[in-house]
Amino acid sequence: MEQFIRLIQHSVNLGVRRYLRVDEDFIYYDIGPNYKIIQWLNDKNVDMDMRRYFKSVITRKPYIDSHREADIYSQFKSSDFFYNTIVCKGLGIAHLIDGIAISFQSDDEWNKHTITLRFVELDNTGDIYEEDIETRHISNKFHLDLHKTYLDQKRKIDLNNNTEWRNELEQLFPSLIFCDRAKAQLFEYKKGDLILKQIQKRLFELNEYFTSWQEGAFNNESLPSKVTPESPITLVTYTEEHTFLCPDGQYRIFSWHVRVTPGAGRIFFVPDEITRKCIIGHIGNKLKTVKYST
Repeated sequence: MEQFIRLIQHSVNLGVRRYLRVDEDFIYYDIGPNYKIIQWLNDKNVDMDMRRYFKSVITRKPYIDSHREADIYSQFKSSDFFYNTIVCKGLGIAHLIDGIAISFQSDDEWNKHTITLRFVELDNTGDIYEEDIETRHISNKFHLDLHKTYLDQKRKIDLNNNTEWRNELEQLFPSLIFCDRAKAQLFEYKKGDLILKQIQKRLFELNEYFTSWQEGAFNNESLPSKVTPESPITLVTYTEEHTFLCPDGQYRIFSWHVRVTPGAGRIFFVPDEITRKCIIGHIGNKLKTVKYST
């Protein structure tokens, strides 16, 4: 427990918000043979300040407030998140809110800074959509260090909370170039909409990849989220729908895209192999394809 709490404190010092989202029965979890968290909280042999601190951070239960966070709750109820075929609600919530999951390092299974989940949802077309997604995760201080870029970016947004992060795109995402169309689309969402957290997450991922892209061809497999191109027949059939004006005055066809989950959102982009930057052309609903033409 002490290692777990020290990790929480270290996370807070690095800018992570000072509360944990936990399940309603969290305090009844076993942390040792015949020894539960609630027993630890009442154990007079445990440092009182440490117990008080822990009580103060486990205030967010259940994971989601169905009234105050109705948008997140709705997405959570329509989605499933599996790790090794087991439903993992906490890891799923971390993905939905673009946060970091934390675990007791009780087994080597949790000694990793990202965890791959199987995400399953019924989309608005009535089809079941499945995708492997990566969720940020920590169980020791070393894992936190690996999330430094993410934490720095989140801290910038939190520090500018009184302003609008969508007006600071060039500063937050220096390796991304936004078409005017994409900038305008961002402002179609209301401030605080859940989808904006997921868009942020995808933009962070793209920015991180393109910042490190120094040589070779663009490799979609190096991104943590599923990135795919449109089919050739779609680009021939719906060329106009996939062609956007870029800041340099050129029109380009946008094929590569990443899905914004949950939901059917897409971010379409062009990898510029000359500047090594990413041109964002579309942020919104999926574009027409030969399979989905409406």
